[in-house]
Amino acid sequence: MNYSTNKIGPGGGPLDAQLRPLTDPNWSRLNSPLSVRRFVDEFGKESPGAAMKFAADLLLAAYGHRPGQDSLPIEVEKLCQLCGADLKGVKPKARTSSAYSMKNDRPRSGHTGKLYLDRSKASIKIPDDVDHSTARLSVAHELGHLLIHRRGSEYDEATMRLGSSPEEEALAEYCARLLLMPSACWLPQATGSNLAEYAIERASQMRVTIHSAVTRFGDPDVTSVRVRGAILWRMNPAISAFEQIEARLTPQWHLCPGAFVPVRKSKARAGSVVAQLADAGRPAGQSRLEQVEIGSFVGYFRVDAFAWGSVQDGTRVVLSLFMEP
Repeated sequence: MNYSTNKIGPGGGPLDAQLRPLTDPNWSRLNSPLSVRRFVDEFGKESPGAAMKFAADLLLAAYGHRPGQDSLPIEVEKLCQLCGADLKGVKPKARTSSAYSMKNDRPRSGHTGKLYLDRSKASIKIPDDVDHSTARLSVAHELGHLLIHRRGSEYDEATMRLGSSPEEEALAEYCARLLLMPSACWLPQATGSNLAEYAIERASQMRVTIHSAVTRFGDPDVTSVRVRGAILWRMNPAISAFEQIEARLTPQWHLCPGAFVPVRKSKARAGSVVAQLADAGRPAGQSRLEQVEIGSFVGYFRVDAFAWGSVQDGTRVVLSLFMEP
């Protein structure tokens, strides 16, 4: 399949595969979890994704958020106060390393925080042993659960007793991105910049992981760009340093919905923008039209890529985003 011709709504459709069915205007209530159905009914929207966008916007309005760099990053402590939730646990310190730090940046497998509800009282436990950006996303994720179960000033006891579902988890993760990367501050089309570098810079400014920042490009409220996929490449420690650079690169994670990308097994293509930037020896970015074939992710794309780290030390990393030409 030529992936680049697979049109899926404004902006190309969510890069978060679990969120995709929840953003469809023709979303069906059939077989949807009770918590999701009641959440949609609470705000009278056409889909769970639209309901979450509305709920997050209301919370940001109460927060007093205004567009502009001076209003970032969003304070999760203040968001918790507005939701009447106590924030517990040791708060990780903000990182002081380079904006291109990749420490602990990885896809989030489910929520890592803990939410406790006792009638109308809520508390959120910050995860132990996580970095600052992941902790912030975890708190915002739990606030998403609160919004899903909230009915006015009370909580829906019936849906709270049912436990979470994959659909609710996807909505809560979307909420985390909406709250910490507000739409009004996420304007890649206005900069005209390399989108890979834009994601890295905004992740640092908004204090989120690079994975979450890249996922944001595919969210349904971001309609200005058509990102079809993304791959983070790293040096494979199992490959000899005497091999060509393209053989030493392998996907660390990917956001290519509907495609099979062999993580930690694929290699970069010789002469590709990814291979060339990996060999640049300094932080560098480039955009180029290319024919791409990585596993079953195939098509003709504009590739925005940015590389940093050291080849010699085995820390070279390349973030690549794939857009419609």
